[in-house]
Amino acid sequence: MKALYGSKRKALTIFALLVTPVLLLRLATAAYPICRTIWLSMTDTHLFDSEHSFVGMENFRLLFTDPAFLMILSFSIVFIIISTILELVFGLLIASLLNCSFKGRFLARTINLIPWVIPTIVAAYAFQWLLDEQFGMFSHWISDIFDVSPAVLNTALGARITLILVNVWKNSSFMAIIFLAGLQGVPEEFYEAARVDGAGLVRRFFTITLPMLMPLMITMGMYFLIWQLANFDLVYGLTRGGPGIATTILPLNVYHEGLIFFKFGYGSAVSVILMLIVSALGLFGMLQFKKWSY
Repeated sequence: MKALYGSKRKALTIFALLVTPVLLLRLATAAYPICRTIWLSMTDTHLFDSEHSFVGMENFRLLFTDPAFLMILSFSIVFIIISTILELVFGLLIASLLNCSFKGRFLARTINLIPWVIPTIVAAYAFQWLLDEQFGMFSHWISDIFDVSPAVLNTALGARITLILVNVWKNSSFMAIIFLAGLQGVPEEFYEAARVDGAGLVRRFFTITLPMLMPLMITMGMYFLIWQLANFDLVYGLTRGGPGIATTILPLNVYHEGLIFFKFGYGSAVSVILMLIVSALGLFGMLQFKKWSY
């Protein structure tokens, strides 16, 4: 009994020695910044003010009565939802094509990954130059064909559509690779049995492929929804959030308020709202994954 007690005590000591550094690291790098941000969001802290005071929910009241912030919030939601839906659709379509047997399939799969491996900020500046009204290659082609001078990044609608399309182009290739791995995991016997029963291509897709890939699609959908909420470099490199604030999303708004205008309290309030949205999406994703997992 004494030996058993000593063994448990030794195991607990080793457990504490291994877990404590990790726990302290997470507290220092995750828990403290979150708690500090929540505290700052309830103050009027500004870089050039030596004194700051507790203002409670005043920053949040100002945010939700500010038409500019409501526009940024609404476009952020539209941006991540439309981008994720299009990436899921195009990713599944590309994966289905890459899953077919044809010559050069390995090369096609490699080329598919090119958009993904290009650094986001590089892709953003490249498209900014390609779409430049005066010197851009795309603009030159459109001008030659339609005899008009396109200025897609100078209009709110054009800049928003361009931002979403570039984001979809960048991320669909990675989504396709993940779905391709999922497609290759579907047993071929299912499709053969469906063919024997007379099921066509569309019916096989909706009765076999889609249900089998649904947990993977939910996981990737939730991952990209959350990930794109932190999309900063693409927006900053392509449009700087403009024209005006037409393409500004929440992370860029945090950057403007906190690091350009030095309104740490107000910027922290935006960060807290961003964190709440991410948490809600994560919880929703976990519930959906539990519902569809098998």
